[in-house]
Amino acid sequence: MEEVKNTKLIGIGNEGIKKLEEVESKIVEKIDTEKININKDVDKDYVRALLDGVDILLLTYNSEDKQALQIVNAIGYMADERRVLSVGLDLSEKENKNEIKINREIKINNDNTDSLLNIIDMIIDSISDECTISIDLTDIKEGLASDKGIKYSYGEFDKNNSVEEIANKLEENSIKTSDELTGKKLMILVEMSSVYDIAYLNEVLNAIQDKCDDSYEAIFSLYLKEDLGEKIKVSLIYN
Repeated sequence: MEEVKNTKLIGIGNEGIKKLEEVESKIVEKIDTEKININKDVDKDYVRALLDGVDILLLTYNSEDKQALQIVNAIGYMADERRVLSVGLDLSEKENKNEIKINREIKINNDNTDSLLNIIDMIIDSISDECTISIDLTDIKEGLASDKGIKYSYGEFDKNNSVEEIANKLEENSIKTSDELTGKKLMILVEMSSVYDIAYLNEVLNAIQDKCDDSYEAIFSLYLKEDLGEKIKVSLIYN
């Protein structure tokens, strides 16, 4: 796949940088990275250069680190001006009650890191030119930047799993950022090989939609990857 250059992951402060270094090897092919020490002078010219050509911005930090949070807000403020989707990956276990100037904040820990990385990877694939049935970046922004919480889930399956099992497992493994959701948009991101046909994909999509409220507008992407063989990867994002 052609390297994607419109997504950037920035580690901010000691803990944010440490997390970036932990995951960097898994994402470096698709995402540009940057490390910002809390002593860095983050002026407007620096942030403009940082955001140049970026559509999706990911920030890792600990919200209990007030200096790191100031940098997050400085970057987030300008990202909003430039209509860049900004997503914070907060390492703190505590609720962040501070004002935050980014579109979406998600808690990241050892338990959900791999799932989040897989979802991020599939989001990038879903808006790429190589995606078989792609979705628009605007849909990603609408789904993630709502004024309430989101629910997300990721799973890998094969022919041994029925479509009902796939839908049930995704629901069981889902994580909410807040109990309050808008109930408006459901994004279903699917990656599979041509071992499966469109009829099977429709069964999977229908089984997933049967699990959610009627108020949701469901959109989906499909990326055909022959190297997956009988494996199917599915990510769900509800707002």
